[in-house]
Amino acid sequence: MKKDSPYSSQIMIIDNDQYVRESLSTFFGQGPNRLLIFRSGSEGLNALRYQDIDVVISDYFLPDMDGLYFLQEVAKEKPGVPRVLMATITNEEIALGIARAGIYKFIEKPLTVDSLETIIKELEMIKRSKPCPEREKDE
Repeated sequence: MKKDSPYSSQIMIIDNDQYVRESLSTFFGQGPNRLLIFRSGSEGLNALRYQDIDVVISDYFLPDMDGLYFLQEVAKEKPGVPRVLMATITNEEIALGIARAGIYKFIEKPLTVDSLETIIKELEMIKRSKPCPEREKDE
């Protein structure tokens, strides 16, 4: 996030469920963070090229790719950005993929605003306490 931004963090959320997107936008829309909310992984990857993002949160089930693949692509494009995966169902394969991909956190759906807010606060504290060298090059 650029230093002159009025927002404390810029958070990208990818979820194919319109209700989830609208709910998150309503709840977090008035807060100190700026949300960029998209329906598909390809929309998110395109926006990632043009935006400074502090956190990326993705659902596992996306219309054009799975969230794990999407978050792996995010890591290639923006290596220092923390990534969070959300899913309704998990299995051993997904759990193994999460571990291998270095995903910061996993959130089980149904999503609660409290769980998401807690994770965002954790990530903001981490961001403030230790700057990421990969991200400093971009600013």
